[in-house]
Amino acid sequence: MRIVGAVLRVALGLVFLAAAWDKIVDPLAFAKIIRNYQIVPDQLIAGVALVLPWIEVVVGMCLITGFLSRGASLSASLMMAVFLAAMAWTWHKGISTQCGCFTTKADDAISARTFVRDGSILALAVLVTVESFVRARRV
Repeated sequence: MRIVGAVLRVALGLVFLAAAWDKIVDPLAFAKIIRNYQIVPDQLIAGVALVLPWIEVVVGMCLITGFLSRGASLSASLMMAVFLAAMAWTWHKGISTQCGCFTTKADDAISARTFVRDGSILALAVLVTVESFVRARRV
């Protein structure tokens, strides 16, 4: 189980690195997506657009290396839950916008597909979190 847990942890880390890339490359486009969600106050949008992708990078790197993996996996789970809640709120409000999950391009609108994809990532994150805490109790 240790090998499977490590493979899942690294896979989750790679997902977070992939998710951060486009946001780092084009923070202005990411800021526009955040604004479209109509959740974050305008004064905070630029800061969130600049900082959030780097948090994803740190979490991803911690997961890949195993450094602080319990905290990183818990952070990944919480971030995915917040991301899904934001998507659900926006969809519920009838706001049509990009997900902003993996790309800042216009081809990633919030849809049933993005909910399934991000819900699957949340499930993976929770699995990795549970495994990391169970493993820590055994040591």
